Amino acid sequence: GAGPAPRTPFRVLSMVHEVPGNVAPPGDPHALASLDLFVCEGVIGVAENGAIWLPASRLGERAALVLASEVVIVLARSAIVADMHAAYATVDVSAEPFGVFLAGPSKTADIEQSLVIGAHGATTVTVVLLDE
Repeated sequence: GAGPAPRTPFRVLSMVHEVPGNVAPPGDPHALASLDLFVCEGVIGVAENGAIWLPASRLGERAALVLASEVVIVLARSAIVADMHAAYATVDVSAEPFGVFLAGPSKTADIEQSLVIGAHGATTVTVVLLDE
């Protein structure tokens, strides 16, 4: 027999200098459709709900956030605030063309009332806290 099909390389796009990736930010976001892992840096973490503020300047190609199978966010532990009120007091939404508070992997229970994880984005979101 021909044996198992060759495994495609694990595709990683990293916007964090210390974490090497093997995919360059493309000119066309459609090129990220088969992205396995996206690594980016968060700016503010919210203890109340686990949300992390991700402005456009830290994302590079923002489509990677929803096209990657898995997302890793690097966040300084000192950037965690108590609640959304404190986060909004810190965020300058006019400073960026785009930003999002991400609070975990995509989930929906609209499909036949069954919980589906990753229906509209990543199946996992991992936060790595750094002490500075």
